[in-house]
Amino acid sequence: MLSEQAKQAIEFSRKYIKSGQASLTPEIALAARKGADEGNKYDLPEEVTLKAVDEGGVKGEFYLRADSPKAVLMFLHGGAYATGTVYSRRKIAIKLGQAIGSGIDVFAVDYTQYPEGRHPAAQEDIMRAYDYLRGLYDQVLVFGESAGATLALTLTLQLKDEGKKLPERVSVFSPVINQLNTSASEYLRTERDPMLVGATAPVPYFDEPAKIDPLISPIYGDFTGFPPLFINCGSEEVKYDSSAILNNLCEKAGVDVQWHVWQDLFHVFILFDMPETDLAIKQIGEFFKAGVKFD
Repeated sequence: MLSEQAKQAIEFSRKYIKSGQASLTPEIALAARKGADEGNKYDLPEEVTLKAVDEGGVKGEFYLRADSPKAVLMFLHGGAYATGTVYSRRKIAIKLGQAIGSGIDVFAVDYTQYPEGRHPAAQEDIMRAYDYLRGLYDQVLVFGESAGATLALTLTLQLKDEGKKLPERVSVFSPVINQLNTSASEYLRTERDPMLVGATAPVPYFDEPAKIDPLISPIYGDFTGFPPLFINCGSEEVKYDSSAILNNLCEKAGVDVQWHVWQDLFHVFILFDMPETDLAIKQIGEFFKAGVKFD
């Protein structure tokens, strides 16, 4: 049974988020970012130190929590490569770090979005950020939600292709693995998902959304040798099939993969304050904690 907070989140999303979806113009994207920041103000916990980074092509925020950190969580926000912000996701990024353990720092990557840039700008940004973090930490964990989940996958696929050290573990929430919104769930769940309209045009960040390229649509990727992966999604998502197919691809490739479907919940519900979110964060924290060497 859904919590009262979840029911309120569904009502809010359907009324104020889904109903306002239209063609993603530059003006709409920038206004959405402003609205996301204004609607998600958050005071940092006393034990967290904020450190902004903007150097060598790496931009983002550290949430430092440990004197002798054992690992770092690389956090990739979503927002259709256009409407998300680091600031609006501070709370969830910090809560995820807290759920993993006291020896974990968090770095939220501020990657290039539309309309300021187009693919592969975000991919290049997160690759630089990952290399930067590898120079500071022995262990790197990666989490992404929605478009950030897609980037978590494309980051790891590119690292694997280039023979670089992979993240210790990866967790994705409501991933998108095909930029062409034509899967069955896009049609069958468009009335059920209170967050997103299904079967829409591709996001404008990609000039060639139909291109067979795993760094655009991870459905074309080779997941052999992929690190342990934890997939989360809601049962009502228009993007449900992305998670189902990703899980299948990883199982066939021999990946240590877990897939949790949250009944009666929707796309990136983890962004809302509710008991289901707290439980999801706890489970993701436990998954990451199992891959970190604290001694």
